[in-house]
Amino acid sequence: MVSLTLTVSVGTTQACLFRDAYAPLTTTGLSIYGLSSDSPKANTAFKTKQNLPYTLLCDPSATLIKAIGMQKAPKGTKRGVFVVDKAGKVLAAEGGGPQATVDVVKKVVDSQDAPAADKEVKEKEDTELAQVASEVADSAAKLDGEKA
Repeated sequence: MVSLTLTVSVGTTQACLFRDAYAPLTTTGLSIYGLSSDSPKANTAFKTKQNLPYTLLCDPSATLIKAIGMQKAPKGTKRGVFVVDKAGKVLAAEGGGPQATVDVVKKVVDSQDAPAADKEVKEKEDTELAQVASEVADSAAKLDGEKA
């Protein structure tokens, strides 16, 4: 299951949308974090005022914000969302407005909760594709061997 959602440049609307969707999103094991260039004091006051159930990360120097490509030039932060699984694979990395960022996370969570039958079909398709790829590679190797 998804382990982390990082919302970037958490404004009031975005923060409250994630607050309101917190329970259904986190029942699957998801952890939500907000990221902004605000100071720890400002983030603490904002978290308290908006009654946010998730942690707000502070990046006053915008080091992480720059590294993930979410800094506006010359100064400021773009809104966006990153969803990362437990293995560190990025499942989604998108900019967007408050509702769009929540929708991205809901879509990822919904896809992770697909019925077992859907997952079995996908695994079967992946296995069949791998078999075809293997056969093509074997044929190519034989052709290369004949040419040599």
